[in-house]
Formats: sequence, C-alpha cells, structure tokens
Amino acid sequence: MQKPALYTASVIFAIVGIAHFVRYFLRLKFILGATAIPLSVSLIAGIVLAVLTVWMVRAARSP
Repeated sequence: MQKPALYTASVIFAIVGIAHFVRYFLRLKFILGATAIPLSVSLIAGIVLAVLTVWMVRAARSP
C-alpha cells in the first residue's frame, strides 16, 4: 500500500516541478494581487520538487 502512494506523490511532484521549470524557461509573468512573483521562486521550487520526485521514486523502489 505504501508504494502506490509514493509513486503517486512522485508524479504529482514531477508535474508541479515541470510547470515551475516551464514558467522559468519561458519567462512567464505571474502576478498575485499586486505582487509580481519573481522567476527565481520558480527555479528554486522546480529544483526542490525535482529532488522530492527522485526521493519518492527511490523510496518506492527500496525493499
């Protein structure tokens, strides 16, 4: 039961991480209210989510 949950979490992390990298590389602007969110936030979030994706997959594959 634990492995499907880890794989599901890794897919979710990967999708959101890819979205952050797409925003960073396409230089898309994101404005929340009156505040512009810097591109560096997406780069950092993308890296963190990539690490979490790898971690979840490795945890799911371990015996």
